[in-house]
Amino acid sequence: MRFIIQEQPYEKPIMAGEYRYERDGQPTGAVEKWRLTDAAAGYRFLRVDLDARDAVSGHTYLYHALLNAQTQVERLQYRFWTNVSGGLQVTGSVILERDSVLATRTVNGKESEQVLTLPHRYRFWFPSVAGLNFVNGGMKTAVSTSRHHSAKPDSGQGVTLNGQVGDEDTLAVQEVANLNYLPLSTAGMEMEAAGKTHQYSRWRLSWGDGHWRIIMRAADTGWPLGMERDDGLTAVARQYINYH
Repeated sequence: MRFIIQEQPYEKPIMAGEYRYERDGQPTGAVEKWRLTDAAAGYRFLRVDLDARDAVSGHTYLYHALLNAQTQVERLQYRFWTNVSGGLQVTGSVILERDSVLATRTVNGKESEQVLTLPHRYRFWFPSVAGLNFVNGGMKTAVSTSRHHSAKPDSGQGVTLNGQVGDEDTLAVQEVANLNYLPLSTAGMEMEAAGKTHQYSRWRLSWGDGHWRIIMRAADTGWPLGMERDDGLTAVARQYINYH
């Protein structure tokens, strides 16, 4: 697994895993590895390596997220590049405040900055299966006063990174309108993932002009075991380790 910032000796592992991306039931060549660790003063680090070097796109996404005690993202650092010589290279940082987002980004050497003012109950996620976890405000263990956690159908505004790769807006922070996040099922379902049978619930995230994701969340931790995307791409956990 590749990192933006290497894991430090003082960090304690909490969870880790790997997803395989598929289309029509066949592997695309893309895999996503992630590790969640406990840091100092109640903070956690999430590292994600979305590796599509063996897929048609040839893309790489690396994420390093700082999570607070409510398991919400406070800061996200990321890198993106392709395996094509002279291709797109992007680095960026996003700081999430109670009602605003500050983002800086460098695309092929060109720097830019964005500042967004948002309502208090905005939702956030970033392009990856692990990144979808945060659309509900954090993990299952997050306190009930989380800024945007809800077990009921919910609508509002959100913020994510532009996942349409190819120009200067790649991974730019973008506001999301007409956002809805609601449960499709909440109990009693089972799926095979990482060689085991897991109980899970299904959630639907939708926004904008017909975009959606289905998130399969583990019953014990709330962490995603897989996802379905509006263009037919799916992902399922091949590894899922809970160290606690």
